[in-house]
Amino acid sequence: MKYHVLSKYRTELMGMAIIWVMLFHAYDLDLGHWALNWFRAAGFGGVDIFILLSSMGLVMSLSRREQEYGEFMSRRLSRLLPAYYAVMIPYTLFFILYYDAPWSALIWNSLLLYYWVRPAGYFNWYVAGALTFYSVTPLCFRLMRRSRHRELVTGAGVLLGLLASQMLMQDGFWNMLDIMYRVPLFFLGLLMGFYIVEDRRLDGKSLLFWCIWFGLGLVYLRAMSWEQELVFLPQCHLFVFTTVPMCLTACWCFEHLPLGWLRKFLRLMGTYSLEIYLLNVSLFAEIPLLRQLVSFGPSNRLYFLLAYAVNIAMGILLHKLVERLRLLWERRTRTPLAV
Repeated sequence: MKYHVLSKYRTELMGMAIIWVMLFHAYDLDLGHWALNWFRAAGFGGVDIFILLSSMGLVMSLSRREQEYGEFMSRRLSRLLPAYYAVMIPYTLFFILYYDAPWSALIWNSLLLYYWVRPAGYFNWYVAGALTFYSVTPLCFRLMRRSRHRELVTGAGVLLGLLASQMLMQDGFWNMLDIMYRVPLFFLGLLMGFYIVEDRRLDGKSLLFWCIWFGLGLVYLRAMSWEQELVFLPQCHLFVFTTVPMCLTACWCFEHLPLGWLRKFLRLMGTYSLEIYLLNVSLFAEIPLLRQLVSFGPSNRLYFLLAYAVNIAMGILLHKLVERLRLLWERRTRTPLAV
C-alpha cells in the first residue's frame, strides 16, 4: 500500500469527518453507551481530518503546476465563499432579528474578520480558519519543497503549534485555539501531500512509525487524567497522534474489505461536506428552537435522525444551487472559475 490511498479515498475520509462533526454538534444525543457517547463528544476531531486532507490536497495542487499567489487564493475562494455567503448572510440576519445581535455582526462576518474580533453574532470559526491556513500554504509549500529534511520541518511545525497552544492557554487566549490546535495537523497534511507526490510506499518502517505514533496518542490519552499544573493536556492534542493512523487504517479497510455500500455513502457525504457543515453549524445548531417545531417526546435520537436527513438533503441542494449559479456566471463572463 502507498500513501496515495489517502488521495484515492480523500472524499470518503471527508465523509467520515463530516459525520463525526455532526455527531459532535448533537450535544445531548445519547447513543446508549459511554464509549459511543465519548466517541460522539470527541467529534471535533473530524475538523482535524479536514485540515489534514485540505493541506495534503493543496500540496498536490501546487505540485502539479506553479501558481501565482493571487491565482492560488482565488481558486480557493471561488470554492469556499459562495456557499459561505449563501448560508452566513441569512443566518446572521436571523441572529440579528431573533437574538438582537448588533448589525455590525453582518459586516464582521462578511469581511471574514469575525474570528479575530469575536463580536456578538459571529459565525462559526472554520471558514476563517481554513482561509488562514490557505494564506500560508504557498510559503510553507516552497519551504518544504526546498528542504532535504521535510520530516524535520514537519516536526518543527508540530512542536511550534503545540508550544503556541500552551502559551495561548496559559495566557487565557482561548478564542485563538480553534486554529492553533490544528497547526500540527496542517504540517502533517503537507508532509502527506509530498509523500503522495513522490509516490512513497507504506513500507515496514513507515507502518512501525505510525503504530508507535498512535501508541503515543494512547499514552497521551492516559496522561490527560493526571493532575496538570504547568502544562495543559487538552483533548484536541490527542488527534495530533491519531488522525494520520486513523485515516490510513480507514483507507486499508476501503481497499481490502467489501465496503462498497459504505464508500458510496461516505463519498456522497464528502462531496457535499462543505455545504452540510455550514448548515450544520448554523441552522441546525438552533436545536432548542427547532425542537419546538419538531418534537418526538423524550427521544432525542429520533429528532437527530430527522435533523441529519434534512441537513444532508439541504446541503446537497445548496451545493447544486451554488454550482448552477457558478455555471451561469461563467457563461456570462466567459472566464471559468476554477474549483
